[in-house]
Amino acid sequence: MFKCWKLTLVVSENVSPLVSDFLLGFDTVGVARDTAEDDKSKEVISAYFPVDTDLEPVVEGLRNYTGFLRDTLSGVYVGSIGVEQIDSSSWEVWKQQLKTVRAGSRIVIVPPWEEYIPRGDDIVIEINPSMAFGTGHHETTRLCIQAIEDIARDRGIKRMLDVGCGSGVLAISAVKLGAKEAFGLDPDFVAVCEAIKNARRNLVQDKIRFFCGYIESVRGKFDLVVANIYAEVIILIRHELRARLMEGGKAIVSGIPYPRREEVVEGLKKAGFVLDRELQEGEWMAFVFGVDKVN
Repeated sequence: MFKCWKLTLVVSENVSPLVSDFLLGFDTVGVARDTAEDDKSKEVISAYFPVDTDLEPVVEGLRNYTGFLRDTLSGVYVGSIGVEQIDSSSWEVWKQQLKTVRAGSRIVIVPPWEEYIPRGDDIVIEINPSMAFGTGHHETTRLCIQAIEDIARDRGIKRMLDVGCGSGVLAISAVKLGAKEAFGLDPDFVAVCEAIKNARRNLVQDKIRFFCGYIESVRGKFDLVVANIYAEVIILIRHELRARLMEGGKAIVSGIPYPRREEVVEGLKKAGFVLDRELQEGEWMAFVFGVDKVN
């Protein structure tokens, strides 16, 4: 029976992806995000570390980082940091919480330790949930996959760009649905490494390239651009998103809580986007945009 450290922290959902990515920069075994039971606007982040890890610099760095987020962003809640030592039985409980997820009408996301027998035209994607995001357990991942499925069915996909690729599941889904090639980028080096591993795990590494960086470094145009990040960044990079679209292309944006719907939609319309449709699961939104003409 092995032991490991479990670090927990409750934060507001608008900064949960940022805090999770920050923790993934350490020597973590895995990071999980769950909606807080007593407040749906907050998320519980659980990070697991080998038992021989010196957690002092992790905790100190986390306090400094969350303090920075509180000082620079509005509406940020950060709870106290909890640390406990757990054994393998607790680790197995965490694993059991991450089960097979039907993310769309065809895409089914399966963790490595579960077996799944495909039904009909199911497409099975195996994702190692050491990443905090992109396992299909978050509403925004499912919304994006549903939109990708619809576009693949209605018009097909040639070149796809995944901005903020995380685990790589969206790019992998696009290729599995027929995209000729896909590119994913993320500023988090750890995320990119995991995405590369997941592409190999699903035998699509020849059609996908993952890079560490930002959208400004991307050259060329795509008929599908997906950004499952958060509202502030989507608004900030809206002109870059538009510039990467081929004429007649589509953009899927998600990671947007319902109260920010108008802000995001109006912001993208000002950049030349035309809203095609919107999807919602719970309080989370995804939007499919087109453009009249891409310069």
